[in-house]
Amino acid sequence: MNSDIVFSLDIGTRSVVGVVAKKVDNSLKVIDIKTVFHEQRAMVDGQIEDIKKVSKAIQKVKEELEASQGFKLDNVYIAAAGRSLKTEKAYYEKKIDSKKHISDELRSQLEMEALQKAHEAFYEKYKDGKGFYCVGYSVLNYKLDDNNIANIVGHRADKVGIEIIAAFLPHIVVEGLYACMDQNKLNVAGLTLEPIAAMNLIIPKDLRLLNIALVDIGAGTSDIAVSKEGSIIGYDMATVAGDEISESIMKNYIVDFNTAEKIKISLLTENQTIEFTDILGMAVTLDKNDVISSIENSIMNLCKEICDKIIELNNESPVAVFLIGGGSKTPRMKKYISEYLGLPEFRIAIGTKESIKNVDTSSLKSFDPELITPIGIAFSSITGNNYDFFSVTVNGEKVRLYSIRQMKVMDALLMSGFDSRKLMGFSGKNLSFTLNNKDYYYKGEYSTPAQIFVNSNTANIETRINPGDIIEVIPAIDGVSPIVKISDIIDNADNVNTQGKVIFNNIEISLGTKYLLNNIEVDKDYVIGNSDVIEIINVNKLANLVELYEINPEYYSFYSEGNNIDLETDLIDSMKIDLVQNDLADYVYKVETDEVEQEPEFIKSINNIETTIKSNSDKEKIHVYINDKIIELEAREDKSPYIFADMISYTDIDPSNPQGNLVILHNGEGASYTGIINDGDSITIKWEIDK
Repeated sequence: MNSDIVFSLDIGTRSVVGVVAKKVDNSLKVIDIKTVFHEQRAMVDGQIEDIKKVSKAIQKVKEELEASQGFKLDNVYIAAAGRSLKTEKAYYEKKIDSKKHISDELRSQLEMEALQKAHEAFYEKYKDGKGFYCVGYSVLNYKLDDNNIANIVGHRADKVGIEIIAAFLPHIVVEGLYACMDQNKLNVAGLTLEPIAAMNLIIPKDLRLLNIALVDIGAGTSDIAVSKEGSIIGYDMATVAGDEISESIMKNYIVDFNTAEKIKISLLTENQTIEFTDILGMAVTLDKNDVISSIENSIMNLCKEICDKIIELNNESPVAVFLIGGGSKTPRMKKYISEYLGLPEFRIAIGTKESIKNVDTSSLKSFDPELITPIGIAFSSITGNNYDFFSVTVNGEKVRLYSIRQMKVMDALLMSGFDSRKLMGFSGKNLSFTLNNKDYYYKGEYSTPAQIFVNSNTANIETRINPGDIIEVIPAIDGVSPIVKISDIIDNADNVNTQGKVIFNNIEISLGTKYLLNNIEVDKDYVIGNSDVIEIINVNKLANLVELYEINPEYYSFYSEGNNIDLETDLIDSMKIDLVQNDLADYVYKVETDEVEQEPEFIKSINNIETTIKSNSDKEKIHVYINDKIIELEAREDKSPYIFADMISYTDIDPSNPQGNLVILHNGEGASYTGIINDGDSITIKWEIDK
């Protein structure tokens, strides 16, 4: 078989069509076509049911063509029916470094990420999806910063997106086709998809800017493909076709299937009368228009289902429709399709010789629209839209691939189930926070890309692969996010070695260094989170206590052992400090000099508070409401009062893991952590999430 000779087979529900053609530069010249009908229904809706019977029809076609051409046919181009095809769209978006130009490799990585999403969505949608192979994909569009663009390579942006449509075929379809070829000792030179073969033949890429639907109406199925904005945006199939019309004739006129087929074909002739014999042996003569009227409902139903599929696929009516396949010749098809789609009838075209691009069909004595797909399958040898098998090894496991083009490492990884996210890795997250009013910034480490080897040679996802190649992939290593503790960044000088405790306003406080996260004390080994605000206070002077508890010293005086002390006073272990409002200090002075005869109201108020505290200390337990939940507090052994800060331990608040802004209310008003808790108090401690 000469290398310029192309042999293709269109294995349909009712027949097998063989084409022999010759390559002439980038075009094709058809030499001969043979058609053999299945003796019995060996296929259902385009799917091989009986391999032996289908193989027999293929053998007849092959032998007839070999006899007419005088040479053996060894290699064949075939196609899978659209009935078996499933598609899945996926969109992937990624933030990138706007300072760097987008490379071909990054584009390929993005496409693979989108393919990974398509795989995941497909297998989630179809629980039996593991029985399918991804046989290819098309890029529908790219986006840069949310704007559509034809080609992203060389551009720069903050964000890039890609939408693809991936095609999946079940194993059983391909295995059935290959089994029939094996029985006829035919080597598969290429496998394509029937709707793609027809689309490439009559709607080439330059016409795909238009929104055009192609419908291949066969015997068992109607395959649909739609082009738009330069791409094939999707494929679908209606499970009704020419056989539905034949079955309607069978029911109307009580004839067998073969007779119904002959009646259907007679409708296309110029004869006005149709003659046949029904299953009862009665000779029948009918007017052709009466027969057409009797099957009109079936024709309308066929057209409606096709149009519904087109609308579902395209979201609107296309600007034009091409009809091909034997069923396209059914009477009144154009009329009803134009009505259902709201298009002028002249926008519905039936494929002709003139519809075909880059193929010479002058040798054919006659031409029908059912020949477009068989010729398109042969033409796939020119366009390269073919699939074929070969095997490679990925990380020790054998992977079977469809050679939809020159296959690359990324194709093998996809078919092996390798997680594409392990190719690029993720950079560590950046960390920024504020400590003592100083901003800190730590950058996350960059990821280490995956290492790829083909036959022990360094490679990348774009490296071309061949049958038998051994591919090894060492997954990427994610960049490390910075882990910073407070203790990692403070100087030794920041740590105060002062030890011991002081009693400040009846509250026991440890001396030394305090670490405050959003005003809540944490340990020095606290791991700092992003956007944290941290304050370090060294508690060794009175001024530190005043700062720690946010006390305004203008309104208070401080006493230790009866002596007024200033803010620079050093704190020592067991020191007791009293906090007195300045108004009260003046009053005490006046009492000591006998200048006051009546106790002021604010002193009564303070005394009442002291009485309440004493009352609380006398009780065995008190009850408070924390976040609207009643909590019972046992009296402490040392009779010391509870303060607001103690209440945090009765909530699920974790100060070391901020979840927003911390809201603290004591009896409905802003709280102080040192505020005394009384019986019946209402406490609110919760995170306020930013919206």
